[in-house]
Amino acid sequence: MMKHRFNILQLACIASIFVFASCSKDENTTPTYTVPTTYTFDNVDSLPAKTTLSMFTEMENLINTGNTANTVVSSAKLGGMYANTGSYFTDTIFNGTTINLNTSGVSLYGQTSSNAQAIVAGILDSVAVASQSTSAASSGIAGVSSKKTLLTANGVYLRQYFTKTLMGAVIGHLTCDVYLGDSLNSNISMAAKAHAWDQAFFLWCVPSNFPANRAKVKYWGSYTSQIDSGIAKPVASLTGINANPTLMNAFLKGRAALANNDLVTAKAQAAIIIAKFEIMEAAATLHEINEAKGNIINGAATVCGNLSESFGFITALKLNTHRTIASDAQINSIIALYPSNFWNATQQDLDNIINAISAIYGWDAVKGNL
Repeated sequence: MMKHRFNILQLACIASIFVFASCSKDENTTPTYTVPTTYTFDNVDSLPAKTTLSMFTEMENLINTGNTANTVVSSAKLGGMYANTGSYFTDTIFNGTTINLNTSGVSLYGQTSSNAQAIVAGILDSVAVASQSTSAASSGIAGVSSKKTLLTANGVYLRQYFTKTLMGAVIGHLTCDVYLGDSLNSNISMAAKAHAWDQAFFLWCVPSNFPANRAKVKYWGSYTSQIDSGIAKPVASLTGINANPTLMNAFLKGRAALANNDLVTAKAQAAIIIAKFEIMEAAATLHEINEAKGNIINGAATVCGNLSESFGFITALKLNTHRTIASDAQINSIIALYPSNFWNATQQDLDNIINAISAIYGWDAVKGNL
């Protein structure tokens, strides 16, 4: 993944928006309150989000062991971690609090959208099978590549495919369906709604003073910056995706609204975030194809890695039940453009995917840099 710098214009935009008060649309009351410029509120709760992210990372670490030749990844352990059975996790400490992952009552399987659970289980099965190969990876042969990546016979880099798919099927699902969807529309207390909102923010995996501070960003916290800035370095102009300012503005305004019993404004901000996830998934899909184009000179194994990331994002986009711009048929037509064997990807294959996504989302002016 590429590192991207924060653009000062994004911070200026955020600061200018939040120095004044917000009002609800309720006809009887007009609560007035100040929206802070950082995610700093009373009684912020991030531990459930940290539990999910810690499990996610520990599963990635286990899959990564397969990137060393002749290292078999246990199918039983992969399945046990996904279902959180067998006590395979190592407890983690966050801000002095120990998170007991094995006894948390949480499983990534249970937090995966129902339409993705079989897909994720299939990826884990493929990891176990491919890791048993004693051959080096090459076209038609599973194994570890010259880039130290565990690939299937058709060149899918399984760890990246796992990560990008779960960024939609777990993080996107929890954010959009559970914390900003069901929770805001349930009969739980306003304080509980605020805590649910906190989980959605921290699943973004950014610090409270993001994007001024970009330390330890991960998952969508990294990719929202990447798709905003594009692949050109140094950054000459932003791509126009505006994921960082859009999400930060909405998260701050929505959390301030909940703290002031303004559910109408909170729901409006939730709708902004939920809609943005489709844009983020589509932009990240295209972004990785641009990365693949740039890596053709570095060999097919490297291109396989980028294509696998892109394929994970397009899988997440297909599973996104809040998608309103691209139809199912359009998504399936894009997926059909991926070569059946990533080792054989051509410049024309990559351009076809980019052009198809750009045509749907209107990104022709930025598709070369996104």
